[in-house]
Amino acid sequence: MTGFLWSVSLVVALLWPSRTLSIFDGLPLSGTAEAIGFGVVVPTLWLIAPRFLDQPLTRLGIMTLLAVKVAGSLLLPQEGFCARFQTTAPFHNRVLTIPIDEPRGVLRSWDVRADWRADVPACTAVVDRPYANWSAFPVWFLNFTDFLDLPDRVGVRTPESARHLTVDVRGVITVPESGEFRVELGRDMTASGRIGSTDVSSAGGQDLRVPLAAGSRDVVLHFDLSADQWRFVPLWNGRDAFQAVSVTTTRPGTIDRIAASCCRFAIVSIVVALLLGWSVSVVTHYASEPALLGWTVVASAALIWCAMTAWGERGAGLLLLGAVAVPLGRSQRNWRGAMMLVGIPWLAFFVVRAFSQVGHVSMYSVDDWLAYQVAGYRIFMNGFWLEGGNRVFDYQPLYRWMTGLLHMVFGDSSVGEVYWDAASLLAGALAAFTIVERVAGFRWALGAAAATLATFSMGTIWYFVGRGLSEIAAAGFAFSAALTILHAGKRWPLVATAGILAVLTFYARLNHLLFAASLAILWVPLDVPAAWPRMVRALRTLDLRPAIVYLATLGIGVGLFALRTWWYTGVFSVLYGTSLKNNDSGLRLSTIGSLDVWKRIAHSLSSLVSMNEPPSPDIRALLVVFGVILSVLALLQVPRLSRLPVSIAVVTVGAALSSFVAHTHAYPGRMSIHLVPLAVAMTVVAARSAFGIRVTDAQRDSLGRRAPA
Repeated sequence: MTGFLWSVSLVVALLWPSRTLSIFDGLPLSGTAEAIGFGVVVPTLWLIAPRFLDQPLTRLGIMTLLAVKVAGSLLLPQEGFCARFQTTAPFHNRVLTIPIDEPRGVLRSWDVRADWRADVPACTAVVDRPYANWSAFPVWFLNFTDFLDLPDRVGVRTPESARHLTVDVRGVITVPESGEFRVELGRDMTASGRIGSTDVSSAGGQDLRVPLAAGSRDVVLHFDLSADQWRFVPLWNGRDAFQAVSVTTTRPGTIDRIAASCCRFAIVSIVVALLLGWSVSVVTHYASEPALLGWTVVASAALIWCAMTAWGERGAGLLLLGAVAVPLGRSQRNWRGAMMLVGIPWLAFFVVRAFSQVGHVSMYSVDDWLAYQVAGYRIFMNGFWLEGGNRVFDYQPLYRWMTGLLHMVFGDSSVGEVYWDAASLLAGALAAFTIVERVAGFRWALGAAAATLATFSMGTIWYFVGRGLSEIAAAGFAFSAALTILHAGKRWPLVATAGILAVLTFYARLNHLLFAASLAILWVPLDVPAAWPRMVRALRTLDLRPAIVYLATLGIGVGLFALRTWWYTGVFSVLYGTSLKNNDSGLRLSTIGSLDVWKRIAHSLSSLVSMNEPPSPDIRALLVVFGVILSVLALLQVPRLSRLPVSIAVVTVGAALSSFVAHTHAYPGRMSIHLVPLAVAMTVVAARSAFGIRVTDAQRDSLGRRAPA
């Protein structure tokens, strides 16, 4: 419990928005260093070396960082300019069934430092850096202003030439000596206003230039924005004004400026010390494993090069198969060793691949991606916390809340979705690793993890990473639930956590209900075969209480979902108003003999297993195909194959059960994501068994379970 509290304290201290601008100034994570450092590096270090938080100096650093930020929030003026974006009032639009209403025409940015929940905000964003082009502006809202709702069909994007926005920028610039304050503008901007005592105006991209004497000067500017040639780069004597002089939203005093400098220095110093100390502790821990450290560095460099050049990037996961050959001491043959060998290079690849997205707006395609994003705005900015954008969920429920939360962390950028998706797929690889390790040993488990990532990167699933759909998020929750079950035993807090993760799996993807329930089979030891006599004997001695608590938690979550539907519609149902009406396979007791129904089910199953739509053979799906076939045959008691683990077989088949309910169409690979690690794990376990070593012959593995050496 103490470790949990310190972990939460660390997160709060790092993310707390600082009043002073720096490379680590907290929410929103719109700078490269903080987006990568807080969004990827810190979570990775926490997974590999959580005990670093137990050290007294670490805890002192966390509390000092939090104290400095809180004190700054109470005592210092906010650095940066205050910006207020608007369009013609009242503004109303509907984007893919999601209504957006801003009666005063206010256009809100994802910036917790601004008045993001006020009816009449003074600031909708804090300008904390130069904007070199339109996508650097905090204008995520263009996704719903540049949209025309059509009642008879899906809406369309409006041309950039039709844009007309206004932004008011105000603040105070404090300069130590005489010089020139210049603001570079884009040609699609017109400006007017006042800097100090000088009236200024500009059109067609002409710079604003004002000589200033030493002291503080008010800056009040109004801009009309059209099209997309925008630029806002404040300079002091040719240097970035945000770094060269003091820029604040209100007039600072002398003490404020001194205190701000001290606060900024303290924040950067503490964060750098924490990151360096943590990294050194990891290197020190693995100092006796030079091959592991060397592979991690070389593999990360190779994948970074692939991401930078886009050459061979689809083979990123395939390259990680080389980790199987890395010599490793027995004490490091565990999931953290696997994280070092395949996890860090995988994450490094996506950090570099998504580098250009940090601090920049994405324009979403007109489909589910856009719907989830706009629903997130309605939830977080307009306060529809329970409604979630719609009274019924024609689009999947949970991901709309997730998009809003990720934007609250990463600002108008969508880079957080890339990080989340990459981490979720990595969780699948670690789930495959943990399952295989217990019955086939570390090397085979590492191969399963790398093969899972290779299937993700080489197959059709690839283009979903960062795509902003709910499938990877739902699969990530399911993988996390599986990992929690495999570690839980009878530790009731972990059992409850697994149940909550199962509920989140269902909320993120409603057709995963049966799959989430099937994960309970993982409480059956992985050395129990599918052969009926031995399986029955094992089940008779199994303590079912953890599985019952897990399923009860899932049941409560399903009931609460139905209760919410009843609250808004008067219908107590899990399925009412959902997209099942568009995807229903039609399977009922009354239609069980219908050839059309079974054709749809066959289409869904073959699409799921082949990772293609329409279904077609694909060598990249071989491990998935083999895993599903082996699981089915094991449960059908085929000789020799019935010796395969029943829990892997059941959960793999459970991942395919939704195909009997919902008919898959469009988006190749979209419905296969959650199946891949489980099917790959079964294929690898069967391959290990085929080499003449029974899967039930085992020694103790790194988790204290039985597994071959």
